[in-house]
Amino acid sequence: MTELEPDAALDRHALVMGVWLALGLIATLLLHYGLGTGGLPAVAAGFAAVLTAFFAHVIVNAVYATTFTRRELALGLVIYLTGLLAVSLAALSSAAFRDHGFVPMAAGLAGSGAVIVIYMIIHFGVRGVFDAFNVIGDFRVDEDDEPSGGGRQ
Repeated sequence: MTELEPDAALDRHALVMGVWLALGLIATLLLHYGLGTGGLPAVAAGFAAVLTAFFAHVIVNAVYATTFTRRELALGLVIYLTGLLAVSLAALSSAAFRDHGFVPMAAGLAGSGAVIVIYMIIHFGVRGVFDAFNVIGDFRVDEDDEPSGGGRQ
């Protein structure tokens, strides 16, 4: 993948933000409604909106011949882990959520996580997915960077 020109990178960023803001709002409203009076169909529709936003982001990446940036991957991981933590804490602290909302939310988080991981493995391969999240790997010393005369003595 090639580096985008500044204007193309800005256009891509605007498209991605527009997709996530619109569909993220819809997903938030559906999940809120589903945890209230809407029930399982609304929760399922909320997670379907999240997956629709993800695949729209994939389409934007395909149009611009790019992949997910490290910042996008990090933000997605932080949001996903925050959702897991929120569902876990809600299950521990609220009997009503534990009785009615835990199973749909846990199934939605597990299902959406599985879909995203499977897509990334199919598209990038296992090594490519690992390298996308492996920040420490950027600090490895290459053999070309070694001083002449061999290694340490």
